[in-house]
Amino acid sequence: QSGRASTTPTRKMVKLGWETYSFGADVFGATAFLLTLVGSARCDFIKFTSVDGTFTDHFGVWRYGQWAFLSNGQQAWLYEGCFPYADSVVIDSKWKAARAFDAMVLIGGLLFFMMSAFSACLGKRTYTRPNGIVGVCLLLLSLFSGLTLLVLDSNLCKNNVLLGELFQFLFNDQCELSTGANCFISATVFWFAAALCSLSASRSKSEENDEVEGGLTESLIQGEP
Repeated sequence: QSGRASTTPTRKMVKLGWETYSFGADVFGATAFLLTLVGSARCDFIKFTSVDGTFTDHFGVWRYGQWAFLSNGQQAWLYEGCFPYADSVVIDSKWKAARAFDAMVLIGGLLFFMMSAFSACLGKRTYTRPNGIVGVCLLLLSLFSGLTLLVLDSNLCKNNVLLGELFQFLFNDQCELSTGANCFISATVFWFAAALCSLSASRSKSEENDEVEGGLTESLIQGEP
């Protein structure tokens, strides 16, 4: 009994294939793109709350929420719609930069979404996209998405001339994050996750190719007379 070697069970780590990482990049990227679309389309990137807490005014990167009265002569409704900013509104450099980053994320996200759909239609074995390059581009989209928050340091947040134009409320000086900004923050995280998956897919694909080439070389050596 003492001569027997004690054996302990070893756990074998499950290695994910590059297709799994690539699928993860598609899922995270599509989610990030949809969040960016929603955040860009909404007019509530930030909000200002009145001092007494009874009223909230919303503003987006491209449009803002404007209150209006609708009446049919017997009943009246209070309606908030999204409207573009007038030419008289001063858009400073940081606000313009936030708009530029937003546009770049939308364009890049659309290209990634189309590429993912193209890859899904042909099959990943038929069409192999350059996951390494795509991963770097997704990292840039994550950075640009986060830089959209520059609008928090712009006139939109710190010197908003539209506050209280319709109603005479006293608003707090500090703006707050609203739904649109939260969408961009979530999109930043999802773009980063998609980038990590894409880079992992590139590495896994490279290791797989090295294993195949190594197996072929060994077979050729063993087959020599």
